[in-house]
Amino acid sequence: MNDYPSFLSLIRGEIYSVFELTTRIKEILEGEIGYDYVWVSGEISNFREAYASGHWYFSLKDDYSQISAVCFKGSNQYIKFKPENGMEVICCGQIGVYEKQGIYQINVRYIEPKGIGAQALALEQLKEKLLAEGLFDQARKRPIPFLSQKIGVVTSPSGAAIRDILKVLDRRFPNLEILISPTRVQGEEAPAEIVKGLRRLYQIDGLDLIILARGGGSKEDLWAFNEEAVAREIVKSPVPVISAVGHEIDITISDLVADLRVATPSMAAEIAVMEKDKLIQELIGLNERMAIALRKLIELRGKEVSQLQLDMTRAIRIKLDSAGLGLQALSGKLDALSPLKVLERGYSITQMLPSMRVIRESKELQSGDKVLIRFYSGKARCSVEDTED
Repeated sequence: MNDYPSFLSLIRGEIYSVFELTTRIKEILEGEIGYDYVWVSGEISNFREAYASGHWYFSLKDDYSQISAVCFKGSNQYIKFKPENGMEVICCGQIGVYEKQGIYQINVRYIEPKGIGAQALALEQLKEKLLAEGLFDQARKRPIPFLSQKIGVVTSPSGAAIRDILKVLDRRFPNLEILISPTRVQGEEAPAEIVKGLRRLYQIDGLDLIILARGGGSKEDLWAFNEEAVAREIVKSPVPVISAVGHEIDITISDLVADLRVATPSMAAEIAVMEKDKLIQELIGLNERMAIALRKLIELRGKEVSQLQLDMTRAIRIKLDSAGLGLQALSGKLDALSPLKVLERGYSITQMLPSMRVIRESKELQSGDKVLIRFYSGKARCSVEDTED
């Protein structure tokens, strides 16, 4: 016989609303373990970031179960790496109930990857990100100026780095204009101060070069130079930047995005300017080489001018000789056509006096006219007695 109706005989207890029941479960659960921090290891799945709020939502799972998790922006802003699906992690947080959906979850306050440090993972993720953006490419890096006159230095004003830089610069090229932008180079506040220190120098007109320096240290001491904000500020620099964080082995993100990376602050100063005495000697040598080259050029051009002068004289002579021969030929032709040649053969020219009009026919004359007769040699004035046709 179906015993379902027997439930009807049960004494009906207090009736809860869904909200009341969920709240009661929340009170019991959080009262038992919710206020204590628990450590949970598992694999991240269904990870998503709410862009409006910045919160992280994901699940932690193993082979047998899973739990919902949330990491609010107030906590995740201190987590250096970015969680990804499939990543094995260890989380620390508090258990709570999300009443709206009736689910329990862990409110994560801290995450670290399994098998690798959080900082190391964050560094690798940032390297991959900036590499994909082309910020490490040699093509975007600028050459260091040959002779910087105004150099900015971002470093601690009391550290060994600034002393080394000033000592080397003064030895190599005294009286340069050095602008120190003092910042902390270690600690939680260092990245923000380094960014401000760079920006101060960006506002200065006529700046030729910036040296970002620190006098060495452990990986943890150098971590400010691995921050994304510092790297992106270096990329914005209007002038070349030398990164000199003082470490031979560990390469920072700042080293990778700077126009040039050197091992020590002293080396940065060595590269920043040429030694003044050496430069003077090179200029003297260059001046001598230019003078010798100029003399050789003048000698060469002088020889070329002399040769051109000879060529021009020869060409003019040939031209004149050719013109002379032509003139002789024309003179011969002109001489052959001259009236004097006709007169030489016994002819004469008769002209009316006093008009000197040439008489071509006898009918132009009358008895008594005065004429002038020209011979090949000499002339005669005559009077016409008579004419015949």
